[in-house]
Amino acid sequence: MTEQQPLVSIVIPCYNHAQFVQETIQSVIDQDYENIELIIIDDGSKDNSVDVIQEIIPACKERFIRFEFRFRPNKGLCATLNEALEWCEGKYYSAIASDDVMISDKCSIQVEFFIENPEYDAVFGSAYIIDNNGKLIRKNKKKSEDVTFKDLFLVKKMVSAPTQMIKLDAIKSAGEYPVGEYIEDWYM
Repeated sequence: MTEQQPLVSIVIPCYNHAQFVQETIQSVIDQDYENIELIIIDDGSKDNSVDVIQEIIPACKERFIRFEFRFRPNKGLCATLNEALEWCEGKYYSAIASDDVMISDKCSIQVEFFIENPEYDAVFGSAYIIDNNGKLIRKNKKKSEDVTFKDLFLVKKMVSAPTQMIKLDAIKSAGEYPVGEYIEDWYM
């Protein structure tokens, strides 16, 4: 089945999220979409994030088509995302913060959308807002609509960054994440 599915590159940048990162990784492991590469970079965490990630590496190596885990001194989120982009080999790219989780059919729904609508470069979805214990606070339900760059730039429309999937060639053609940018996902 994976030979027919486009490869999805999922990136998890981690910084001091030891209490959440395994759940984030597990949510990627639990995707019902098969053809995924996972790239995790720990950006110099000062807690035990690296140890926690290393505990789940065997499951990652078994689950993913390709798996990379790197840890190094802190360079910041944008530098970490740029580094991960260099390793991505997929047709589609999705970055998820190490304290977020994906619903189990996120990748399959979004890839199917791209296949049926090849004119789009990115797709976003609704989000569940949860607390540190996984308790639902609220749902940010989005209606299906087209959002242009101008809509985002003028803040006429909002998208939920953790739900994104973007064509890898589109994000690479946009250039690198600007090192030092505070809200890197909105910039992209």
